[in-house]
Amino acid sequence: KTEDDVKKAFRLCGLVAKEDFDMDRLHAPLKALLSADFNEQAWHAAYKHLMNEDSERELVRVSAPDWYIPDNENSSLFCCLSFGLDMSVYEYVAALTNYMANLEDLDGLLDEAYLDLVRAGDTMPGELEIYAASKMHAWNITLKTVDDASRLVSSLTYSVENATKYLVLVRGGGFFAVEVDGYLL
Repeated sequence: KTEDDVKKAFRLCGLVAKEDFDMDRLHAPLKALLSADFNEQAWHAAYKHLMNEDSERELVRVSAPDWYIPDNENSSLFCCLSFGLDMSVYEYVAALTNYMANLEDLDGLLDEAYLDLVRAGDTMPGELEIYAASKMHAWNITLKTVDDASRLVSSLTYSVENATKYLVLVRGGGFFAVEVDGYLL
């Protein structure tokens, strides 16, 4: 993907400064959720085909010892990304946010105030941090998002050329876990 593709993806997902947010660019289901005349019953009826209880979606079983599962919601992503590295979570957050501040791909998508919130643990980290970690470490990182029943909702791989490691993260709610199998310690 090009730099413009990444910026466009973040803008479409709403991961931009509040004043730059354009509701008309959202996908229909999300736009409906945010509309002033939102009707929950009508919305569920219109989109129930997307969430079938008898779904064939992959079941992702996250449990030790195959997965490292941190217990702090706001720092779980950083615990996973720094797992096996020779640095503390605090040092890792500082290194990653400093890298993010200078990563041209993220220009216009974050500011120093956002990075301060990340450093202080006062905001939930997510896609911006995973994208930056992929670039910083030259890792391919797959993020699998699961619902409350541990069924796969989405899977996205952040890829780099000549990757030195392949990492699998799972996000359920606000928590992250990292697959340990094959992880170089």
